[in-house]
Amino acid sequence: MAHSSHIRWYNPKLANFEWREVPHSDEEASELLDGYPVCAPYAVVYGEWRNLGSSITTALIRAAKEDRDDARGC
Repeated sequence: MAHSSHIRWYNPKLANFEWREVPHSDEEASELLDGYPVCAPYAVVYGEWRNLGSSITTALIRAAKEDRDDARGC
């Protein structure tokens, strides 16, 4: 799959989908949730997917999907 510089993902802070530039590092990706303690489970899922070897894009999408599937919301 070709690398895209943009991602459409479910942003739990906004409770809506958005287009944004793909973060270049895990630190940039984790900044997406800084200051939102209720989003901690999302960050855990993101880390789990990254530990499995997933790309930043895949980890963000999977974490947001699990968050929406669990209806936790942030």
